[in-house]
Amino acid sequence: MADHADDGNDYDGDVFVYRGGRAPRHITHVRIDESVDVIKENAFNGCEDLVQVETHDGIRKVGQWAFLKCISLRQISLKHVVEIDGYAFYFCENLADVEFGDNLETIGERAFDGCCSLEHLKLPSIITIGMQAFWKCKALKDVEFSERLETIESNAFYGCDRLEGIAIPLKRDMFPLDWLHQKYDQFDGCDQLKTVDLVGGITKLLHRCTWKVGELKWKKKSIE
Repeated sequence: MADHADDGNDYDGDVFVYRGGRAPRHITHVRIDESVDVIKENAFNGCEDLVQVETHDGIRKVGQWAFLKCISLRQISLKHVVEIDGYAFYFCENLADVEFGDNLETIGERAFDGCCSLEHLKLPSIITIGMQAFWKCKALKDVEFSERLETIESNAFYGCDRLEGIAIPLKRDMFPLDWLHQKYDQFDGCDQLKTVDLVGGITKLLHRCTWKVGELKWKKKSIE
């Protein structure tokens, strides 16, 4: 019952083979065909029964709203993806395990907003994290950022109230100031954040940071 037959999509048993376009909303299992290097915007938007997505090494980008409100999806491998657009996994509330690889550079605005089952994030090559990208990911406990990280935008981790520790390379202008409220709000509402490991060279510390944290401890990791 593929409703985009012109895109060449079909079924392999119970598995929907995705070759482009908008997938049927009733699907449960998907295999991304090797011909696909970009998962287009809205591709699986609203596929509430989708539980499994088999990816491949050639996928470079996940488009805007691609998996929006796929509320049954629990795991996905994105280990060769370079860019994740805004709202790509918005309110995938049961998404607990996302494998990011060494190529990922950009996570867009609200890309994982409302993914309240994510517990750990390791972003080994990330450069830019967009506004509200991980807004209210309430199960998130720790985050490890890339030394290449350049920008974390406003409210990126707002309301991650179980977040206890981050490893981060502080660089000049990494945290854009919220000019309206005159504060740095990237980790506002992270009430359990107690440890920040500073990785690599440090050029500037924040003087107007208003993150709500407990007994915050700053550490510097020496990098050989």
